Amino acid sequence: MPNNTPVLYVRREVKLADNAQWTNRFHIASESSDRLYVISQNKDKRHWGCSCPAWRIHRHCKHLDALGLPGYERPHEAKIEERK
Repeated sequence: MPNNTPVLYVRREVKLADNAQWTNRFHIASESSDRLYVISQNKDKRHWGCSCPAWRIHRHCKHLDALGLPGYERPHEAKIEERK
């Protein structure tokens, strides 16, 4: 990966297994409720998504913004590193 590829540090306990469509999956907590959302990268199109209502409706959300990931289904590579 290029040196300018951003690194996302994710705790081991929030990481999730890949599924048929998404990779680099992990939980992120809602700031306004006790919900957990899933952040993940589309395997084919390489864009990042979130399971929150804002991303499902608008394809952009504050969770992606907080991680420095683009919304609107723009492809973006980031390296995931596990933290204890």
